[in-house]
This record gives sequence, C-alpha cells and structure tokens, in this order.
Amino acid sequence: MITLALSFTACASKNTPTPEQYDDTAQAIASTTATGGGGGDVSSMSDSVTIAQGAMPTGFTLSGDGHFRGTRLGVDYSYAITCKTATGAVGLCGPATDQASVQVAWSGTLDTTNVNASVTRNGSWSITGLLSDTATFNGDSTFSFDATLHSVFRPGVTATYSFDASASYDAIKIATAQRQVIGGTASFDLAAHATVTGAGSNNVDKSFDVHAEITFHADHTADLVLDASRHYSLNLTTGAVVHVGQ
Repeated sequence: MITLALSFTACASKNTPTPEQYDDTAQAIASTTATGGGGGDVSSMSDSVTIAQGAMPTGFTLSGDGHFRGTRLGVDYSYAITCKTATGAVGLCGPATDQASVQVAWSGTLDTTNVNASVTRNGSWSITGLLSDTATFNGDSTFSFDATLHSVFRPGVTATYSFDASASYDAIKIATAQRQVIGGTASFDLAAHATVTGAGSNNVDKSFDVHAEITFHADHTADLVLDASRHYSLNLTTGAVVHVGQ
C-alpha cells in the first residue's frame, strides 16, 4: 500500500502540484462541501435558512446559550443566528424574517467511507431575500482538517494530511421553499506540503499552493476548478467527486 501524507500550511512554497496532488486536494475540498449523510457547507446553508424561517433542522435542539446544535456523521454543528424583518428590525426568527446573520461552527470527527477527519470550522454568513423565492448568502470561513483519506481516484492509496484554509462565499443562491443551493460561487485558498512514501522512486516531498473555485448549479451539482486548470464535478447529494475532461 502506498501512503500519502499531506500537510496544508500557510508557509508552503509555491510549486506546481502533480495530478495526484490535485486529485487529493479535490477530494478533501469535496468532503467539506457536501457529504452523503447531510453534512458540509451545503447542509449548513440549508440549516441556516430552516432556522431563519422559524423551523428546526432534523436532529437539532436549541441550547440555553441561544445556539442551535446538532450532529451529523460525527461532526457537531452550531449556529448562532440574528433574524431581521425586511425593514431591518431585529426579531424572532420566523415567517416574517427577510434577513439573517449567522455564526457557524463545526467541530468533531467526520467519518465517511473514504474520509476520516478531525474538523474545526468557523465562519459567518449574511442571508438576504428570505421572503422571496431565492435567498442570497455571502460570507467567509476558516477551517482546519486533519484526515486519513482513501483516494477515490487511485484505489489502494491512503492519504493522511492536515490543512488550514480560508473560504469565501459569493452570492450563493438558495431556493427558500426547498432550502437547496441552486447557484453562486465559493473560493478556497490552500497551501500544502505533500509527502508520498512507500512508492520507491516515486516518493514525493513537495510544497504547493492551490486556489479552488466552486460554482453551484440548480441540479444539485457543482463544478470544482483547481488553479484554473484541473476540472471536477461534485454531486451535492452524495458528496461524490469525479474528473471532468481529463
């Protein structure tokens, strides 16, 4: 078995990643965007709309400190939300809510078929247009991710890695009735150090930076592009990631 270790840090030097390193980066990003068990960014956006509209996401409860909390696939999710009417008046979350600001936090161990990871994520989102058919998200987040990854692109290869990264969300569109992401973009900036051992002459010890862009679509898929050159497709229902045009 080949073992691949990735360490994502802010001080990595800038080299061009190999195709295999791009693939592992894509799989890592996909695992924080959507999971088959209802986790990831897209579920956090849906949760935020649900709470703003006065409902409760399945499995969540309201804590004494005013945070809404629940667990999915081993990861604890926490939301602190302030709701406003169309005129900007702060009030209870419910049918009259048109705007909301959300503090989002994740922590725990994500456990899926191909990824086992210790996750910490913090971010803030603003939501507008909740009284219309389509609400809009904007915001930023930071996250750390320490994981063992079983490559979906190279069977038999196991990756262990850690990374710190930042993400920005730009005009993410979500259908308010279905609470489903249907458009918008997200970008990620990562700096990485990759080490491959057990591969003989193919061993690798290399640092690289990656910029990622995700474009969401109404059919519950998303395009993931790394460094404007490596293209992938994400299934936001199952969390699967595949190559496109490669």
